[in-house]
Amino acid sequence: MEENRKFVRIEWPVVIKYKTIEEPRAQDQIVGKDISEGGARFIVYERLMKGTKLDMQLEVPFDTMPIFAKGEVTWIKKAGGEDSKAFEIGVIFKGLSQNDQKRLKMYIENEIKDRRKT
Repeated sequence: MEENRKFVRIEWPVVIKYKTIEEPRAQDQIVGKDISEGGARFIVYERLMKGTKLDMQLEVPFDTMPIFAKGEVTWIKKAGGEDSKAFEIGVIFKGLSQNDQKRLKMYIENEIKDRRKT
């Protein structure tokens, strides 16, 4: 199967704080599994529905200022065993300021360069 990604996705343990927009009941802080300029994949401990809108803060290593983004859940699947309450989700970024978008791109590009050196 051919990969049709618009952005390079890298495994990178970015801390993500999120809360749902429609029903601000769901809120958590987790470590992302991978990220790109267009979205992220991470584990949540509640069943979010496809299309759920999120307010997110990405805490990037070596920076005290988080990246603020709005996102939308594009897919969800059960993570772990039968009794697991964990779900893996894919989120597409829908709202990033131009400045935050540039910062995210820079962080990802720098991480890719650093990995090539090792």
